Amino acid sequence: SRGPGFELDEIRELAGTDRMTIPPNLLTQLANCQDPLPRKLEAKAAATACTAPPLGGGRVEEKEFRFLLNQDGCTTTKMAEGIRAFVSDTEKLEEAIRNKFME
Repeated sequence: SRGPGFELDEIRELAGTDRMTIPPNLLTQLANCQDPLPRKLEAKAAATACTAPPLGGGRVEEKEFRFLLNQDGCTTTKMAEGIRAFVSDTEKLEEAIRNKFME
């Protein structure tokens, strides 16, 4: 996100994504918002619009995937940030569940 006031922008632009993890506070903001939330992404439309040939002929071995992933510094950094945040949130959730059952 670009910061305060823009928290929902990315969610709105990804409307139509099959699966997306949205923090509870942003789900609440979306639920309370009266602005329209049109679908932005359509899998069939994206596939039709894509004119690039499939990478590696549609099959990429793991070593090639890792090489290509590491060629893009932003991707590597953002992937690592996402994994660390997911692990951190999972640990917090597990601790909250443990504490709930210890009461």
